[in-house]
Amino acid sequence: MGKFLGVLCAIVFGLFLALGGTASAGSKCSFDSDCGGYGKCSNGECGHCSFDSDCGGHGKCSSGQCGACNFDSDCKGGKCSSGRCSNAR
Repeated sequence: MGKFLGVLCAIVFGLFLALGGTASAGSKCSFDSDCGGYGKCSNGECGHCSFDSDCGGHGKCSSGQCGACNFDSDCKGGKCSSGRCSNAR
């Protein structure tokens, strides 16, 4: 039984990673941990913030939402274009 449970957990984890594994702005959540570092959970949705650090490198916090930027370096692997990260969700 223990071996079966381990295999089942590995399969579920693999599917999670294959399907993206990260939340995006507007993703449904119950807890901040459901957002995968993309903002905080507020009113059941990810992407909300109070501080830049809440956004986990996915842009800066502006008007309570992650994804704003001034420079490409604000955008964790993306580009800054017209004040928004190209990889903002």
